[in-house]
Amino acid sequence: PDLGLSQELLTQVIKNDYSKFINGTARPRGGEKSLTRILCAVQQILGIEYCPVLPDIATMMLAYMPESYVYATLREMIGDTSNFLPVCLKDHYAWCKTYYFFVKRMFPQAYKVMMLCGAMTVEGLDPIFKRFFRTLLKPDDVLHFLDIFLVEGCKAIFRLSLSLVGLLSKNELKTINFTDATSWWNAIKAITLSPTFSFQKHLDKKVYPRFGKATRRYPKRRVLSRMIRYNEQWALDNMPVYIDQTPPKPMGYIPGKPIILAKPASVRSNLVKWLPVALKSTKLDLIYSTENDGRSLSSFYEKCKRTKHTIVLIEAMTKSSNNKVIIGMFASQSWNVHPTSYGDGECFLFRADPDAKCFHWTPDFSSGFDDIENQVIREQFMVARNEYLAMGANADGTNGLRLDQDLNQGESYPALGFGNEPLAGENMKSFEVGTVEVYRLVRDVDGKAVDGEVDDSVWNLGGM
Repeated sequence: PDLGLSQELLTQVIKNDYSKFINGTARPRGGEKSLTRILCAVQQILGIEYCPVLPDIATMMLAYMPESYVYATLREMIGDTSNFLPVCLKDHYAWCKTYYFFVKRMFPQAYKVMMLCGAMTVEGLDPIFKRFFRTLLKPDDVLHFLDIFLVEGCKAIFRLSLSLVGLLSKNELKTINFTDATSWWNAIKAITLSPTFSFQKHLDKKVYPRFGKATRRYPKRRVLSRMIRYNEQWALDNMPVYIDQTPPKPMGYIPGKPIILAKPASVRSNLVKWLPVALKSTKLDLIYSTENDGRSLSSFYEKCKRTKHTIVLIEAMTKSSNNKVIIGMFASQSWNVHPTSYGDGECFLFRADPDAKCFHWTPDFSSGFDDIENQVIREQFMVARNEYLAMGANADGTNGLRLDQDLNQGESYPALGFGNEPLAGENMKSFEVGTVEVYRLVRDVDGKAVDGEVDDSVWNLGGM
């Protein structure tokens, strides 16, 4: 996961910046995998989708700390969001707006120049709030500042970033041709990356002076927190819709079982995109297969009766060619013979390969209370009979996906509520069925089924 940094920049961090960061020191063994594991844990366990500054911070920390220490430190920092990191797009925009305010108040002439060249925009401030000064300071200086940041938090970021604006003199602001944000930061880098620039002296004189007017110029932590909260509404009004561009990680599966249809990584990558959020951090565990358990609905029901959430994968055999289509359905309740339809709106239909598409159920708010028949048909999520099983329905008796008693024949029609295409293809509403597999979901963390299992001993009344 890139956490908003962009895949291109994340690749640069991992492949280039990491390997030659501190005095040419070689990358720690397994460093790329360690960083990937940490970022995945931050996203999947801590629930952070957007924190673009975090990959650079984690990269530097991994150069000197064990992976477990780095994760524990980041977890504590994320838990104290007001003092350390912006952990969502709203926070990121609010931090940038707060920076605008203090630059305007402390360096009005520089503020005007930054506004004109585009440096005073959210994107223009990427070297600070996305790259953690990585492109503005020497590597050793960034590490030095990281030590300060781990103690002082966001106050240190604002102090240093504001002090950098003050490096350019009034004469330089007038004479240098600032055409865009890059030219502004290049002027700053010409100073901070020069051999004569002493970061320690800059800290002593400009960032943490012991006396003089500068001691009163920088905002205190309480003022910063208040300003950031005040700017949250501006952030909500101005931030774009964030779309996570992280390539989906394929679902894992329990080894040692003869899986067929879920083996391609592309199929498992699509499944993890479509599952409800609470079920994404899971693995697939095969509980039924026509190859091993027999081709009949009775065997299907017997194997699935104790599992609430299941993914059914079906191999639809096309008549026109030797190509096979993998289609299926996600069931929110266990498959048991029922006299009536059941399930809920979590159910969905899908085509996993080729041309992967998912068809979630949607309610119809346009129909009135008098249209009861339409609503009843629309809410036929799961249908389980001795003669067939199906998901989705229509007034003419067809289904979104239906399998016969022997699991040899299937059909798929557009169904009310799901709005699906015929899953096997427009000209393949009826098809022959190849392999059928059913998977339950097992948690990544502890390897236990998300639903647990029914303990039959509860119903054993012998001896009572």
